[in-house]
Amino acid sequence: MKNNIIKIASLFLIFTTILSCTSFVEDMNVDPDNLVDADARNIFQGVLLADQFFQTSSNTRDMMIWLNQANGENRQYVALNNWNASTASTFDDSWNNAYVNCITQAKIAISKADQELNPRLKGATQVIEAHCIGTVTSLWGDVPYSELDITGKNLTPKYDAQATVYNSVQLLLDNAITNLQSTKGKGIPSDKDIYYAGNASKWITLAYSLKAKYYLHVKDYTKARTNALLGINNADDDLKAIFSNSYLQSFNPFYSFLVYDRDDYMSGDSYAARLLDPSAPLYRGNAKTDESARYAFTYNEEYFSPYGLNIYGGDYGGTNGKFGSDSAMPMVTYGEMLLIIAEVDARTSFAAGLTSYNNYRALLNTGYSIGIDNAGYDSETFNYSAYAAGDFAAGGIENPSPSITNQNALLREIFQERYIYFMGNYESYNDFGRSNNLAGIQLKAGIPGTPQRFLYPQVEINANPNTPNPIPTIVTKTPVH
Repeated sequence: MKNNIIKIASLFLIFTTILSCTSFVEDMNVDPDNLVDADARNIFQGVLLADQFFQTSSNTRDMMIWLNQANGENRQYVALNNWNASTASTFDDSWNNAYVNCITQAKIAISKADQELNPRLKGATQVIEAHCIGTVTSLWGDVPYSELDITGKNLTPKYDAQATVYNSVQLLLDNAITNLQSTKGKGIPSDKDIYYAGNASKWITLAYSLKAKYYLHVKDYTKARTNALLGINNADDDLKAIFSNSYLQSFNPFYSFLVYDRDDYMSGDSYAARLLDPSAPLYRGNAKTDESARYAFTYNEEYFSPYGLNIYGGDYGGTNGKFGSDSAMPMVTYGEMLLIIAEVDARTSFAAGLTSYNNYRALLNTGYSIGIDNAGYDSETFNYSAYAAGDFAAGGIENPSPSITNQNALLREIFQERYIYFMGNYESYNDFGRSNNLAGIQLKAGIPGTPQRFLYPQVEINANPNTPNPIPTIVTKTPVH
């Protein structure tokens, strides 16, 4: 009996020792800083940042150069002046950022919001997913969407037709609005929502704004106008990419590139600069339009003469220019909604279009979009007085010889304004394609074709056999255009 007790005690001691050792070393290879999961609220903020980084990525600079809003000055940026010289690998980062960092993470956050019974957070995340995939299809045309698989089981999703993706975006936004109107759950976390501090009503107006934008893309003008009227209706609710003064972390990407990364690669020497420069023969100003403040806000001679891009801001000093280190970049705005309404009205009736465009000009005349505080730039002057019908008549200040119809002259002015207003935003690239350059933009001479889309990225061509074949060139219009 005694021997049995000793044996049992010995076995217990050995077992206890093994468990103690196992407990001591079981987590030694686990990195406490390497998170393997997160709740919806924490993923949500990452999705916001991924979307704004995609919307302001390096390809926005390429687009500005192609549309003659800027110029490539050194090394590979000289080649960028010719859109036909673009290579598929140029678009790898933007594609990955959209699909991996934004859309996939948005779908994960949406799934978790469902599990957490939080419909409003789900709705806000759906809005951002819609913004991202809507931009993706506008730039590339047919793209993967319906077969995207966040489990990683389908690595070769099919390509959906561009029109189908736009329809899916509208359904996603409808669902988002329904979810955002719910009173259940904890709601949108104000500390993670860098745009609207958890205000569901503002997310709803953003959703309607995106519906208006994407209906305009497919030329469903009636629905575009209807939704624009329900969209953002004041400057304070504009969706803007937010930056601060931390290099490699939160600088405005334009500023980071222009000052720290490649300070001699890109200038503002362009058709757009000359449209805004009161001293240039191409100046778009007139007796009712003074672009001095907007010109100074957008361009200067800091790095290049006669035209550089205005990089003044918190890191560099001076009053914030459009491309300063902490200058916010507009993504979806009140001004855009007024321009949508003006364009749609002008397509139906000259008189209605003129009234709506003057409503937009009245907003500009408050300093909106000029200076980061929407109140003008430094002491520079500006003026956007209301236009009269006669200004668009043959020989008027907006319809010089050779004249066109007053309605076409108004539409040309609206699209030229959009060309200036959306500088640094992918919407200006979409406008060029869908309108067949109704703004009359003077592209760089001697280059065959005109830029219409982005090239499918090399990483996708290599990995997904469903990539369209033959691969469309950059001068091939997207299906909806």
